[in-house]
Order: sequence, then C-alpha cells, then structure tokens
Amino acid sequence: MIAAVRIAFKETLKWPLIAAAIVVVVRVITERAGALSAVNNMLSIAALTTVLAPIYFALQIGEAGTPRPHRMLLELVFIYAVCARTMVLPTYWAARIFHWHERRFAGLSDSNAFLGFVALPLVTAAFWVFTSVVSGSLIGGIVLKIMRPRTKKED
Repeated sequence: MIAAVRIAFKETLKWPLIAAAIVVVVRVITERAGALSAVNNMLSIAALTTVLAPIYFALQIGEAGTPRPHRMLLELVFIYAVCARTMVLPTYWAARIFHWHERRFAGLSDSNAFLGFVALPLVTAAFWVFTSVVSGSLIGGIVLKIMRPRTKKED
C-alpha cells in the first residue's frame, strides 16, 4: 500500500516538476533578454504552485478515487511548492552574484552576502510555500468537491 502511494506521488509530481524547471529556465532567459514584463510575469512559478498544479493534483486525485484525497492534495501541493521554490533559489543567487536588476530581484545586488544569499531567498521561498499550500488546498479542495459527486454517480 505504501509503495503504491509513493509511486502515485512520483507519477503525479513528475510532469508538473518538469514544467516548473522549464518555466524557471525560460523566465531567466526572457528576463535577461529584456522581454516585456507581461511575458516574464506569465512565466510564473507562483502561478504554477498556487493555482495550476493544485488543480492538476486535484483532478488526478479525484480521477484515481484516492482515500483521504484532501490530505494527499495537501501533501502534493507542499512537496511541489518546496521543490519548485528550490529550483528558483539558484536564480536569486545568480542575481546576487551577477547584479541583475530585474524587479523580482530588487535589493539583492546591493545587499550584504547573508541577506542576498540566505535571508531574502529563503524568506521569499517560505512565503510562497505557505501561500501555495493555503491557496492550493482551497482551490484543489473546491475541485475535489466538484468532482466528488461525479465519481459517486459512477459507482
């Protein structure tokens, strides 16, 4: 049973994490190339972790008829948010090292080493993980509630 849950976790997280990695890399490329803010803002890990991935996870959980769906949703959103934010950390470090002045890196290039390498990136990550868990649980929970009557009718 536990092995099956681990496999389900891995399979459910695989493609969203690949998408997050692609978004992180493409956003850095577009920011450094001077793309419009609207383009850069569409390439958002925050949107992935707070809205899109929780909806995907809820749909996957609802279709699978997983026991304790809300708990699994909470765990998936938390793990995904932590992993996605971990992918973003090197961009903050690069911004500090190379003095990038994009708006999302405000204050990094002019800060001391502790603030630029540890405090600001980790506080930002903690904020977005918390926000992702709260909003993802709410949005995903709504999707699960909407799907629940549909799955009960099929039985």
